[in-house]
Amino acid sequence: MIPSWKVKRELETLRQQLQAVPEVLIGPLRQRWLDRRFPTGFRLVDGASPLTDKIAIFLVYQPHGIPASVLATCRHLSSKGYAVLMVSNSPIQEQDRESLGAYIWRYVERKNFGYDFGGYRDGIRLLWSWSISPETLVVLNDSVWFPLTSGEAMLDAMECSPADFLGALRHVDEPDEDSEHAGIFLSYFFLIKRPVLSSQVFIDYWKNYVSTSNKYLTVRRGERGFSRALFSAGVSSEGLYSRDRFLRCIETLPSPVLALTLRYAAYTDVSFEQQRDRLLAQEERSDAWRIQVLAHIRSVVAKRNFHSSFCYATIGLLGIPLLKKNNGELQIRMRKQYVLAVREGNLPRPDFLVFEEIEQRS
Repeated sequence: MIPSWKVKRELETLRQQLQAVPEVLIGPLRQRWLDRRFPTGFRLVDGASPLTDKIAIFLVYQPHGIPASVLATCRHLSSKGYAVLMVSNSPIQEQDRESLGAYIWRYVERKNFGYDFGGYRDGIRLLWSWSISPETLVVLNDSVWFPLTSGEAMLDAMECSPADFLGALRHVDEPDEDSEHAGIFLSYFFLIKRPVLSSQVFIDYWKNYVSTSNKYLTVRRGERGFSRALFSAGVSSEGLYSRDRFLRCIETLPSPVLALTLRYAAYTDVSFEQQRDRLLAQEERSDAWRIQVLAHIRSVVAKRNFHSSFCYATIGLLGIPLLKKNNGELQIRMRKQYVLAVREGNLPRPDFLVFEEIEQRS
């Protein structure tokens, strides 16, 4: 029997695809109308943090008030030398402005339209209108908890990379393999350096991007379209974490660590979960057992997101410093496993209030 969550997911996908048909016709006309009025309609408020040559466009949608995790993200980015331009798809309450003020360079309040890429576009075009061209631009949204610990090394690694366009996670469909211009970067965290920011392909992409509140089209035009536009132009790129890098990492692990990787794994496929349980039930952790475990992990990540499936290894060993907030079934199950691993002392504990948020969403 098909699980109810899967039926709901497929029905929602179908609904979005059907709604995309008229949106394809209406969207470009609406975008031209909006662009003629840009930059009116935004509320701009200066924070206390200074402008630097590193800027972070942080897209948030928090209609019920700014949670501790968003404050932690702003504080962390500020500590790394980033001037945070918060683009909010909902009004920011006065008390939140006060608590965020020390870590924010500027707030921008806009209508809740266009999901993350609509907000990204407005943030980038505002920088153009202010004649600001940073050396480094981070673009992220609040769909992830970041950082899980203040000692994360991802930002430094991105800045030190010889690539000019970087994503936190590269997604590549099977059977393709990880390579410089393969797949796409997931849209919740990019780092872009000046050579790309001043390139014609980057400028043209954002000038021509058509914002939409249709999720299906936003994924196609935004998350997929942005990476593919830059990859097709030959922009030097690096996905800091990927399925293939994960697989290379786990192949070096000893059996006790592989057992923990399985213990804290998350599954939406009953057959994979049953296979995991049989592997953990085996008392003898021989070379043959290890080979079976590695084959199991490869089968899972060929079908499901590697980070959501094996959070113990991706966070504790690979060093991924973020966690998805969305309510997909696999992500909910992953967060339960993450919380368990933290409680049992096998993953580092985040800030108290951030961990409390994660617990509440698990």
